[in-house]
Amino acid sequence: MKKLTLLFAALMVSVTVFAQTCVDDAWQCLRQNQAPKAKKFIEECLAANPDNAQVWLMRGNVYINLYNTDQKKLKTDPNYTPRYPDALQIANESFVKALSLDPKVQPKSGMLGAIDGQKLCAEPFYDLGNSYLKKGDYQKALDNFLVAAKNYELAKSSNASLAYYSAAAIYKENLKDNDNAKKMFAKSVSANPNFIYGIIELYYMYMDDKDTVNCGKMIDKMLAVPAEKLPKDVKSGVYEAQMSYYSMLNDEAKLMATCDSALAFDSSEEMVARCANYLSNYKAFQKAEDIIKNALAANPGSYKLNEQMGYLFYERMHAIEDQVAALQKEKKWNEAIALKGSPELKEMTEKAHEWCQKAYNIDADHLDNNKRLRELKVKLQLEVPQELNDKINARMHQN
Repeated sequence: MKKLTLLFAALMVSVTVFAQTCVDDAWQCLRQNQAPKAKKFIEECLAANPDNAQVWLMRGNVYINLYNTDQKKLKTDPNYTPRYPDALQIANESFVKALSLDPKVQPKSGMLGAIDGQKLCAEPFYDLGNSYLKKGDYQKALDNFLVAAKNYELAKSSNASLAYYSAAAIYKENLKDNDNAKKMFAKSVSANPNFIYGIIELYYMYMDDKDTVNCGKMIDKMLAVPAEKLPKDVKSGVYEAQMSYYSMLNDEAKLMATCDSALAFDSSEEMVARCANYLSNYKAFQKAEDIIKNALAANPGSYKLNEQMGYLFYERMHAIEDQVAALQKEKKWNEAIALKGSPELKEMTEKAHEWCQKAYNIDADHLDNNKRLRELKVKLQLEVPQELNDKINARMHQN
């Protein structure tokens, strides 16, 4: 028994010495810029030592060298076909395997450690993800973005947020998998609490779910991001998210205050139209009309502003029609008839038609405005031009 034990110990020493020798051979080849020769040594070494962390670590170094060699040749010759197309993936897998076998594994002099190797692989994986995305290969793009995200996390790099965000966008837009999209957007925010793009995406996903609790949490996160870190268009988007949230909560005071703050920050016609839209939906018609009028004085030919004024009066018309329907439901027939024939309803319908027509005259290729305009012409018993019908039908067929 003692002889067997000694024989086994001798065998283990022999295997370890062999592994160390072939690792040294690969190492010397890399030091002499002979990566292909190092590849031959390390693959033979791995076949005999599949559970040796040092072998896997050196293998990662060999393949990252092969990858870099191919990349240098591609830069000087765009038509070059990489000799080692899987080198990056093999390098990363080797670094991961080395760590799993021995978390304390140390590299040879001048070589990458396992964690540093994975960090180095992060950016190329992200670039590969974008390359596959452009080709329409969404699964490969996703796989590469996720590897990049994990590697960036090892490096404690805020780029992990962008990689998770890119993965989330594929789940949402291309794979139509909202559950995983939500998880990836959440990871993008977890990796960087100030990553506003992930916060905004999560907010609208929760809004689609009518999840007011998580919507509120996302609004709090948006407002916690230092304002000076936000580009102007993104800060405008934060105001819009706030307006949608306060509308959802029926919080009139906060909605009004947010509209005022948004317009003080950004008085563009785009922001005016957004504010007016939320105010109109909330039936704060007078405030909506006032801000549109003010903007129209400076830009009377704006399609957005004319269209929004038409929408405002269209909503006012429907608010009165809703009152008529409510009276009819309560069987208050005389009051319903009186309101249906009231000058106020006629005035709102005519004003809605006037402004929708103005918007149409400026730009006749907007389906929603065109449909409202046709509905209003029918209500007012006006002729519906064939051109208007043709434009609506054409756009609806496209959709």
